[in-house]
Amino acid sequence: MNGCWVWTHEAGAPLRDLVAGWLPEGDYRRVFLKPNWVRHEVDPAFPIEALVTDSRLIEATVQACLEKYPRLEVLTVADAPLLDCDFARLESQAGIGRLRERFERLQRPRIEILDLRSERARRSATGYLERFTGDCGDPLGIAEVVLGAESFLDEITAQAGCFRVSDYDARRTMSHHRPGFHRYRIAASALASELFVNLPKMKTHQKAGVTGALKNLVGIVSDKSCLTHFRRGNAEAGGDEFAPGTSALVRVQSRVREQLQGRSRLLFGLAAAGWGLLRRLGRVEVRGLPGHLGGRFYAAGGAWWGNDTIWRMIYDLNRILCYAPAGGGKLARKPQRDYVVIVDGMVAGEGNGPLQPLPIRAGVFIAGRDPFLADTAMAAVMGFDWERIPVLTHRRRFGGPWGCFEAAHAPLVLNGRAARGVGALPVVHPFLPPPGWRGRIERRDMAWAC
Repeated sequence: MNGCWVWTHEAGAPLRDLVAGWLPEGDYRRVFLKPNWVRHEVDPAFPIEALVTDSRLIEATVQACLEKYPRLEVLTVADAPLLDCDFARLESQAGIGRLRERFERLQRPRIEILDLRSERARRSATGYLERFTGDCGDPLGIAEVVLGAESFLDEITAQAGCFRVSDYDARRTMSHHRPGFHRYRIAASALASELFVNLPKMKTHQKAGVTGALKNLVGIVSDKSCLTHFRRGNAEAGGDEFAPGTSALVRVQSRVREQLQGRSRLLFGLAAAGWGLLRRLGRVEVRGLPGHLGGRFYAAGGAWWGNDTIWRMIYDLNRILCYAPAGGGKLARKPQRDYVVIVDGMVAGEGNGPLQPLPIRAGVFIAGRDPFLADTAMAAVMGFDWERIPVLTHRRRFGGPWGCFEAAHAPLVLNGRAARGVGALPVVHPFLPPPGWRGRIERRDMAWAC
């Protein structure tokens, strides 16, 4: 089926059986499972079950692969979380340790559960990052993939000096991008796979609007300094870092943080203390609770609807996954691996996602072979107008094999029955959008009021 399957309630059949039906037929030897393991839980208001892919879905997918692919040799379950993710805590909180104990003892196939980051960091109480390397990273190493003018960033590379990703030295980010040259450092295990199974979490996202199948590929990048999330400065200066009307207090704080992060722990701590005082005086909210998501909520780093950068980077990564050969290098003309996505919406996240998701027990699964259709269906059941979300609206520019559908006529299976068009999908819950997107992506009959 070229469409997708949508369940809008907890599945009655065993989850393993449903997953087995969604997986493609094939004689696969190397399979890569990509959950969302973005970070450990740091605040109980934003619980782990809304933050990362449910371990029950991961377990069911592993079991289904073992049964469906008898000649399987290597099954890798892996992600590259944020720099400051405590992976040991994440394992404990999310049930990953239980999966490790159950599956890593198998002799054949070999099952790997990996932290793909090439570097990690400890974050102090003030937010200062101390980087270090350790027992993490892809055992197959990093595969460099170089895109030329076909990169979606290339048409804005005249502003490459403004390319930024938070918590990374801007010089590192800029070294990966120049006109006609765009380098990404990908976990080699992902590109070595014959089948890539994407297991994203259904959440809102402060920079992209929503995060599902497309955005989840950020986690196959071992060195995230190459990922461009926004362009420094405001729209008048050719950037998309700040929304119009962002207070001078937030702009100054963002600039000071950028200058001091990773350079001086003492000065960073003093600046953080000053910011804390000024934030309280200015009543700037930073904790994404339901009553805090209005106009005074802190939004910087491209966290608004006018971000015209992040969707381009996301498209680059999806093009790489589709066309980059094992070992990296330049893109091939034909797809290099099979692909399926299964979106975890058992407990989804609304509000200031992806790191401060307010839990919604949506009971949703979305599966398919086209990440654009899966994410469009996901946005629809969240009560969002997908035609106003850049990562979805530019899909026709991607080029085959994904994104070539008419939303009004896309074939779907809804709760086991055939349906036609994304408009046939029910809204399981009108999700609160990220603060920088409120009033911009909600369906017009479901506009959220603060």
